[in-house]
Amino acid sequence: MGGTFWDYIARTATRITGRAFEGIKTLQDWKDERDRKLKEFMKMMGLDPMPEKCDLDPQTLGEFWGEGYRVEKVAYRILPEVWGTAHIYRPDPMPDGKLPAVLYVCGHRPIGTHGYQPHGIMWAKRGYLCLSFDTIEQGDNPGDHHGLYYGERFDWVSLGYTPAGGELWNSIRALDLLLSLPEVNPDKVGATGISGGGAHSLFLAVADERVKAVASVAGTDSIETLVGHRHAWGHCDCMMLFNIYQRDTSEFFALIAPRPLLLCFAIHDSLYTPKGWRGMYERIKRIYRLYGQADKCELFEYPGPHSYQPETIETINRWFDEHIAGEEKPMIELGGEEHGERVTSVFNGAPPEPDRLDLLPELITRCGRVRLPSSQEEWEETKRELRHRLIETPLSWIERSDEELSMEMIGDYMAGERRHLVYQGEIGGMDVWLELITPKEPTDKLLLAVLNPDESVREVMGRVGGGHAYAVFEPRGAGLSAPNPSNTIDFRHLTRSALWVGLTWTTVAIHDTLRAIKFLREEFGIEIREDAGIGVKPISEFGTKRLMRMALKYALERGRRSITIVHKGNIMKFTEGAFRDWGYEVGAEYPQ
Repeated sequence: MGGTFWDYIARTATRITGRAFEGIKTLQDWKDERDRKLKEFMKMMGLDPMPEKCDLDPQTLGEFWGEGYRVEKVAYRILPEVWGTAHIYRPDPMPDGKLPAVLYVCGHRPIGTHGYQPHGIMWAKRGYLCLSFDTIEQGDNPGDHHGLYYGERFDWVSLGYTPAGGELWNSIRALDLLLSLPEVNPDKVGATGISGGGAHSLFLAVADERVKAVASVAGTDSIETLVGHRHAWGHCDCMMLFNIYQRDTSEFFALIAPRPLLLCFAIHDSLYTPKGWRGMYERIKRIYRLYGQADKCELFEYPGPHSYQPETIETINRWFDEHIAGEEKPMIELGGEEHGERVTSVFNGAPPEPDRLDLLPELITRCGRVRLPSSQEEWEETKRELRHRLIETPLSWIERSDEELSMEMIGDYMAGERRHLVYQGEIGGMDVWLELITPKEPTDKLLLAVLNPDESVREVMGRVGGGHAYAVFEPRGAGLSAPNPSNTIDFRHLTRSALWVGLTWTTVAIHDTLRAIKFLREEFGIEIREDAGIGVKPISEFGTKRLMRMALKYALERGRRSITIVHKGNIMKFTEGAFRDWGYEVGAEYPQ
């Protein structure tokens, strides 16, 4: 027993990868599971159901050109009042007939399409049409996919938004734009990119079968190594979905089969591990073998760091020539940047108004809705519906978990006429702790207090104690096993790594508390109602400060001289205490 919350997350990641494709022995086994796995993938991306597509309304905002190519700068709507930006590279002069096309998914160099212009130029000179598009936070785009990375938007988790899903939606709309072009052959479209672009070329091909072939460079590797080798510290949030169904990456990317898939990795890439990507590749290849098309899934390894090498470019070119163009095209070396940022910028620093890309998390998620009941029967039906929604998605791991609680009594004391029992327990290889105080008279009622991460057993016992029977429970990740939030960098990356294995502290605490309730019922016959509430309290800096600014604006507009912050920061230091401190920080911005 023992161990840290990090140890548990890493063990869970190893278990997820180890059980990938369980029960899949034949092609029919895979086909029977495929639709369900695809639906799981879209749910984990936060895109089930998908947002409604609006008119792209493409706007040409300029051109630039060079020898053998011409580039159109385009803005287009990914949602109403939400704009994306792209470069469309065409051969010059244009050949006759419809062209094979490449969707170039930009990696995460800060200046996006500008920094990746050599790729668009190369593809156009080779006779392809290439559309290269910015991520939601590149160029003049005001979006953000680092909210979890910098610890500012943990509310995205409860909102049901994943930055990977936001960028996937951005990719789908870029693909819509590419396929709207009359000169593109819709049966000859491939997707490629490096780093974040490598990951999202894979994500897009999983989600959208209009992508006919993929070449991913330095995209991702197995859940086991992404988590266990601490790669979360080097990846931005757009690589991460909320893995509530606990699937290995190989199970996602096998959904691309039997379409052609090329995986490229640099041997000395510090963001990935050869063990991880080789294992991922072998598991994906197994599904291609079931289809009888093993030659359509290949791994290309090359020396070097997290970057392209000339042999990588040549391999990708040949892959698309074979599987997209259907013919050999002239080999052209990747050149350098030929145009400055003032030339390549789509908006030239002045995006259209309104452009609500900064509100993408709120715009593509759905707020919770509860109908007001008109009778007790309706209320019972509403509760059943809400429970089903919770168990189906955010809390599904709790229903699937086979982790059981074992308890050992290590103390049986008397405090006056009251009995004080102490239990040390274990769930999933981690310690839990339970202390129980019962009065002299027998009782079948009990108050159960569950620790927050920043609380101690004795502290909570002092608050809830009295003449009644009560118990204080320390689940995993609370009390002595809690991560240290003052180590802000490791704390937020531990939290992000937990999302990669489908867990939050809240889901683990609810799981463990339900096991503790079962133990109390069976051991003592104590009644804790089935409909009893289990309270958790997520507090974010972003949400708190947004609320405070709204409150201060409201007060100023109505001539109020002050506002009052109500909190329990002296007791709940890291939740309500943070709420208080962040509130005071915002208050300092309004000296009036």
